[in-house]
Amino acid sequence: MKSKKLFQRLIICCTLLCLTSCITKALWSDPFYEERINHFLVGADGRYVVFIGDQFHYVFTDNSGLLKEIMSLKQRDLLSINNEQSHLKLDSENNVVGKLVANGPFSIMPPEDKYILQSFGIRPDRNDEINIVMQASGRRYVAKYLGPNVTAFNRFHLLRIYYSDNALMKGVGKAAVTPISVTLDAILLIGKVIIYPLGVGDTSAPQ
Repeated sequence: MKSKKLFQRLIICCTLLCLTSCITKALWSDPFYEERINHFLVGADGRYVVFIGDQFHYVFTDNSGLLKEIMSLKQRDLLSINNEQSHLKLDSENNVVGKLVANGPFSIMPPEDKYILQSFGIRPDRNDEINIVMQASGRRYVAKYLGPNVTAFNRFHLLRIYYSDNALMKGVGKAAVTPISVTLDAILLIGKVIIYPLGVGDTSAPQ
């Protein structure tokens, strides 16, 4: 009797695993494009993080503060966006919602970076790798030239954005022009919120 119940449980577990796999594949089956992100901006009040891309700018609300802290790490260049685990979905209104996942080594990070990561409950696995999952919610805007005060760096991150065919049919490309502007003292503004530049580094692009 016990062996029969064990067999039934194994069948249920296998079925659940197959269903989970199918659901995951369905989520990732949408078409996508990749945006080259060469600069980050962070709000003075900690609520906004902006990804500056070649074609579009992405303004994310960061109520948890995690995204801002990760982008502000002293050795943030050790982290890479994992597009296989991340999933950002674009809708017909140019809203972007989903999760960002970043990976990287832990032991070679400076103590101050380790402290910040651990304060968010982020710790390395047995292979000394950290896996950072960040919820993301924001909007996509058409990029515009921001002047020489916001320079592109040699290193960049590729950000994968998924969309549905239905969203494309409704004119997903009609994004508003970015609300970011540059003042004489090089401070960037989104409305009345001050944001400051965070470069992603000056080394060669990651493979």
